[in-house]
Amino acid sequence: MIENLDLLNPLIDPFVLFNKWFAEASKKEINDPNAMNLSTISDDLKPSSRMVLLKQHNEEGFVFYTNINSKKGKSIYNNPNVSLNFHWKSLLRQVRIEGIVCEVSSKEADEYYNTRHKESKIGAWASNQSDELKERKDLEVNIDFYRNKFHDDTIKRPPHWTGFRVKPKLIEFWQDMSFRLHDRLEFTKVNKQWVSRKLYP
Repeated sequence: MIENLDLLNPLIDPFVLFNKWFAEASKKEINDPNAMNLSTISDDLKPSSRMVLLKQHNEEGFVFYTNINSKKGKSIYNNPNVSLNFHWKSLLRQVRIEGIVCEVSSKEADEYYNTRHKESKIGAWASNQSDELKERKDLEVNIDFYRNKFHDDTIKRPPHWTGFRVKPKLIEFWQDMSFRLHDRLEFTKVNKQWVSRKLYP
């Protein structure tokens, strides 16, 4: 069993620490080390959470892709304040992020979309994400329609499908310690600089 023994250094750059933890998770987690919980707020101020996949990250933010007509897409346009949470169970670690979300450029979205498998590209066209699906065959009919439509053509990115970048204002690193006396290190953005502080468990 992994045990975290070394306390986090508050002088470290948060992105250096994230990159280190993410690299370790990529080796240790069995499935989807890039899975993260995305929480949004609806227009009636109700929170909603779901798992999405991190596709890119750097000091500019954390990028994921989705259908903008989905529940999360609509919530994002209504309120750009979101939170992310990575939980790497095998490492007994979490990273919590709060920030503002914005669309990636069309060029960036096109470049990522073009790396996807053909069936995933068709799925982006065929799925009316978050709408009611009365029968599975209705989705299958849509998939067959777009398979035929794009049989010999390049499958372009749908206008309703793009990427979002979460620009962090707060990043908290949490690691399990003995007797639930966990180690927590929080970074907040103040005047374009990261300020750190330790938190009680």
